[in-house]
Amino acid sequence: MDSEAEIKSILNDYMNGDLSADECFCMVLSLVGYDALKLTFLGHIAWLKSVNTRLYSQLLNVYMGYFESQDDNFRLPDKLDCAVENGFYENDSSEALCGPQYSDGYGDQPEDFEETGYELDLELALKLSLETANNSPSYADIANASSKVDRSVPSNGIVSNIKKHVPPSKATGNATVTVSEVNNKEAENQFHQEDPSAGDGKKKKRNRKKQKNKIEHPLSNPPVIYWFRRDLRVYDNPALVAVSQTGAPVIPVFLWSDTEEGPTSALATGGATKYWLHMALPTLNRDMKDKYNNPIIFRRSSNYLSDMVEIVKTTGAKTIIMNDVYEPFLKERDDKICKELTRKGVKCERYHSYLLHQPGSIRTECLCMRGMGSVTHFMELCRLSSSEPLGFPVDPPGCLPAGSSRPLSHEFNDLQLGKLPRRKDGSMIDWARVIRESWDFSENGAWEALQLFLSDAVKKYEKESSRGDQLNTCRISPYLHFGQISPRTILSEGRHVKSPKFLRKLAWRDLSYWLLSVFPDLPHAPTRPQYQHQRWSGNKAHLKAWQKGYTGYPLVDAAMRQLWLTGWMNNYMRHVVASFLISYLHITWVEGYLWFQDTLLDADVAINAMMWQNGGMSGLDQWNFVMHPVDAAMTCDPKGDYVRKWVPELSNMPEEFVHKPWKCPPSILRRAGVEMGVTYPHRIITDLEEAREQSLRDVVDVRKRFPYLIDQNTGNDLVKLPKGVVIPVITRREFKYKTRNPDSRDNPHNAVLKGYRSRKRDELVDYLNERDFMASTMKECTGRHEKGGNPNNPIVF
Repeated sequence: MDSEAEIKSILNDYMNGDLSADECFCMVLSLVGYDALKLTFLGHIAWLKSVNTRLYSQLLNVYMGYFESQDDNFRLPDKLDCAVENGFYENDSSEALCGPQYSDGYGDQPEDFEETGYELDLELALKLSLETANNSPSYADIANASSKVDRSVPSNGIVSNIKKHVPPSKATGNATVTVSEVNNKEAENQFHQEDPSAGDGKKKKRNRKKQKNKIEHPLSNPPVIYWFRRDLRVYDNPALVAVSQTGAPVIPVFLWSDTEEGPTSALATGGATKYWLHMALPTLNRDMKDKYNNPIIFRRSSNYLSDMVEIVKTTGAKTIIMNDVYEPFLKERDDKICKELTRKGVKCERYHSYLLHQPGSIRTECLCMRGMGSVTHFMELCRLSSSEPLGFPVDPPGCLPAGSSRPLSHEFNDLQLGKLPRRKDGSMIDWARVIRESWDFSENGAWEALQLFLSDAVKKYEKESSRGDQLNTCRISPYLHFGQISPRTILSEGRHVKSPKFLRKLAWRDLSYWLLSVFPDLPHAPTRPQYQHQRWSGNKAHLKAWQKGYTGYPLVDAAMRQLWLTGWMNNYMRHVVASFLISYLHITWVEGYLWFQDTLLDADVAINAMMWQNGGMSGLDQWNFVMHPVDAAMTCDPKGDYVRKWVPELSNMPEEFVHKPWKCPPSILRRAGVEMGVTYPHRIITDLEEAREQSLRDVVDVRKRFPYLIDQNTGNDLVKLPKGVVIPVITRREFKYKTRNPDSRDNPHNAVLKGYRSRKRDELVDYLNERDFMASTMKECTGRHEKGGNPNNPIVF
């Protein structure tokens, strides 16, 4: 549809009562821009004058009020007298009251009203002007044109009691919910009485009087800057709603600098997350163009504060609005930026929408800190700390006018978010091809992923979310990380399904950010300081084999290759590969954290740091389990389909050997096209039990070196909080047992999880080995070899 047809459609909606005069004017302004509107708007609405003079009058008043406030020298064409401001011509001898106000409807007609000629026009103009003094709609209505609800967002950014409308393209018929309706202060309106027959001197005097008494039209406000960060959406975006309610032109901005996004030790922006941004930002920009005709200003920056100051200076903006982010280093950065901008007279408004609970709102004095780090303890803290409801999602803004003053925007590719490496011959290494093919990077993609899960996979989630061979999980984490869907939306949409386990994930997410706010060094320093002295292996070959998925353990390799190719794996697989790296290879959790930060599309500093610390024994909530690299496969990939998909070398292996190819008889290996050590690597470690025992000894050695950091009553580790309080924290029972009984060979609290099909499979393998002479002989030789040492060399890459 061309712009002329779109304008005609907007005016028809206005005439049919679907839009107010403000809304209609704003939408046309966003469509054609300031200069074109100033020259052509009267021509566009001329036909309306003969159809409905009242509606014509209202539009003309908005037009006059806007351009008079923008340009003191603005005036209508000379052939039109003052009374045309109400949409009517007058005769030469008439005097009328006219002004830039408008009304929603007619008042009561006088009984002797003569409905003929110019007298009708004059009487109606007078009546309309008088009635608008107390009944003029404000520009705040524009913010919610689709829902016809007038609302603003309170300072905490949470809105409740508004009728929710899920966009049709994003919803699949889920239950409707109700949330907070917030009153918005109406803009004050004034009208002026002038003498239309006055001479030039009188008109100058009248103009001076207007300038003295005039209240600035909402659209004449200085522009407002909206700073997009990790809130790449228009639905349930309280800060975006707030910016629409200012009535001012909106300048959406996205800044990017690797150094500004966090310290090197945190690796807040890895290759995968930057590539997601490279794909997601253009979809958001298209939404801003299609819905609001207001594209995003992109800037590659070296200093966010300098860029913001320059944008403010260029545009004359007096307000910057944003949604908060909660990593301590980013919060500190934002605090400095806002402090400096406030000093320069620029108002900074920050809203809450990235989490369900702000980390700073959690009060710890209301509950004993024993159990800190567990999600149950955190949820109780939230319950006791919350003074306001979470609220429900809010609709997208109805209008975000672009205005005429726009700063320079860099080319999107200048951000270099999707820059791919090149080989020595100049050819590109396209490591992101499968990622592009596997994801819809738009806000609509987030809705589709959520609805796909809620309509089908959620039925199996409670009991079978571990399955790697089936999509029983919700692939929504990248969208949640980048704010393409809000946690409040997920909570609202998911409340009608019976899956506490799914909704509990939102609590884990909030918990991680709270812990990061308490322990800012969470990404690189152990929360239990004594574990800084834990022994770790420095075997770089083992680390590389783990990273690339060539460990010789099919389940681990499948998960790591899925991660490399698609940027994602389910939560169970993340536990499997973390357990293998830490408990069997004895490589520090920091290496795992950094690799996940670089390769996960949903790489989140808080969540990854908390998970890796807990898995690495130094977090507040030590894992009470260890995933066995073989037995875990019987639970999450019982038929081997997951392994066959991501480790194609083993695609022809029969079910009973696909997770243990080293136990497969040579004849079956040959038929499957597998040659161990050639087409698929040997295991980088073979004695898993001894590796696990060594991991236990390493933890016990640390605990024995720091006996004063062990609670004498419970045997739990002690941690000193930043405020000086020392608390006992969750400690795995086998660590406590081994500390008390260091020489014991038994372990009644063994944390290794066994797969539910492992016994049956092991029996089948033993049966086949007994009947295959070659396999039996190899098994015996392998057993003797393993007892004598472990000289296997890892595969070379």
